[in-house]
Amino acid sequence: MGKNVIIDPLSVVPLFLECYANGNILGSGTGFVVKQANVLFLITNWHVLSGRNPSNGKPITTNGVVPDTVAIWHHIRGKLGTWGRRFEALTNPDGSNKWWEHPDGRRIDVVALPITVDDEVQLYDLDLKLATTDLILFPSEPVSIIGFPYGLSSGGRFPIWKTGHIASDIDLLYENLPAFVIDATTKPGMSDSPVVARRVGMYQTSQAIQMGG
Repeated sequence: MGKNVIIDPLSVVPLFLECYANGNILGSGTGFVVKQANVLFLITNWHVLSGRNPSNGKPITTNGVVPDTVAIWHHIRGKLGTWGRRFEALTNPDGSNKWWEHPDGRRIDVVALPITVDDEVQLYDLDLKLATTDLILFPSEPVSIIGFPYGLSSGGRFPIWKTGHIASDIDLLYENLPAFVIDATTKPGMSDSPVVARRVGMYQTSQAIQMGG
């Protein structure tokens, strides 16, 4: 990319996903990579990789076909603005799922799929230490949802940013689940997007009102 092009550091985190069954594409979505104990995980929705409705377990497609492979559009090392697909199987040889589920199962619509990458791939994993940032958040405050609504993207495979607002107290359980609610006009393809609260200027910590970023 040109030297004067400015890319937000978080714009390289979400990755465009395509789900396949027997070589035929079923749909697209969003994911991102995290690293834990030197293992790479693709984080996305349970319904994206399973191809099933988490409320009843039934296939989402009308013909009952579910994905067997996910294609991840990774960044290419040294060529920002260039992507390459890498395919990951979703099942083990014994037919079991490769992904890890939340202890509450599909009620928490999130999975972690262990992945491997080759030397051509440039990873921009989401730093889990960001979750320990001393930032107090309240209902009505804005957040950013970063992903690919309806498979749309910005400038190649860069994501679309949308703004929403926190709609429930984040330390309280939502429907008895470890989740909170945001109010946003998100579209299909974005439900598996990272949601980020970023403050520049004045913000509140557990100690006081702070100035900075």
